[in-house]
Amino acid sequence: MFHRPFIVGLAGLVLFAACANVGPVVPDRTERVPPPSAREGGSAEDVFMRKPWEIWRLPTGKGRYHREAHVLLPDLTDVFKASDVSVYAPDGSDVRADYVSLDYGKSSQWREMVSVFVYRAPAELDSEWATVNARVQGKYPGSKPAQPMALPPAYPRDTRQLALVAPANSSEQVGETYVQVTLFHEGPWAVRIELVCDTTDLEVVQRKTRTFLKDIRASE
Repeated sequence: MFHRPFIVGLAGLVLFAACANVGPVVPDRTERVPPPSAREGGSAEDVFMRKPWEIWRLPTGKGRYHREAHVLLPDLTDVFKASDVSVYAPDGSDVRADYVSLDYGKSSQWREMVSVFVYRAPAELDSEWATVNARVQGKYPGSKPAQPMALPPAYPRDTRQLALVAPANSSEQVGETYVQVTLFHEGPWAVRIELVCDTTDLEVVQRKTRTFLKDIRASE
């Protein structure tokens, strides 16, 4: 998807390095730009477009690509649209992207929501998974275990998954809710994916979500 622009950019970088060895070097001061949190009216999006946070890249088209976690966070796909992007750390080391489905499915009137988290990984996947598991169980009391959907081949073998079906809530006019959490490490990074949807169109939702999960696992 991004092979050609990346190769062109790399060639330009090599050419620049060769020229820098034979001429004056102008220091790059962009790394001294204060983070958005330190600037009045600063945008969280700035973290994806400046140094020193070079781990994120804006590929051709609209989206964000994490070079080490191999995760693409597009603004729009055939099935999902990014509804919000949150940057919890000024250097971009803790980011969340929320997506909402564009298709309601055959019967459900509640859109599916998927959240993708990319952050510095704890030392042990076991301890992180225990924390995530406890939080989800506490958020949806009375839930019953469910079968997680199969992941695309691009995901690590030790990827952890949890699926639950939360009971209906008549007072809030909410039917049974399917919840799924996926967690894996990619080098020093943790990637967590959380899915919430109505159980009405679960088969359709899982099929479309699996395509989405396949598409966001990209490498240059």
